[in-house]
Amino acid sequence: QQERRLAAERGYRCPVWPTLAETHACFNAALVAILENIDHAEIMIASHNQASIELATSTMERLGIDRAKRGVYFAQLLGMGDRLTFALGQAGYKAFKYTPYGPVKLVLPYLIRRAHENADVTANAAQETRLLQAELARRCLPRALRRAE
Repeated sequence: QQERRLAAERGYRCPVWPTLAETHACFNAALVAILENIDHAEIMIASHNQASIELATSTMERLGIDRAKRGVYFAQLLGMGDRLTFALGQAGYKAFKYTPYGPVKLVLPYLIRRAHENADVTANAAQETRLLQAELARRCLPRALRRAE
């Protein structure tokens, strides 16, 4: 909303796609174009959109891009999309968490925008909690106790 308001006030073309579907389509087209030219680039796919991540991994598979050796990285904001980051890492992809850093007055609006854009992430909170509990149990409980559950 802020970008649209600024564009209208200052008289320039809005840099934001009108719909979320158009935003995703543009992102995904750029993603595929870069992966198709990965010999000339590296890419950090910083997305919480499961469909975009699935597109990236299937495109990598189709193009024969080695998930462990080529310049393709995945990242999600710390505290969001943990199930995606975990699944990518478990599958051998280079997966990272990123943390915004800077003055609160600059970081907080960024985090609010990400939370707003990724409101569907809250819908996955119960699943994320179950996955985190299972991973904690795997790491912390002896095997015999895990089998008993």
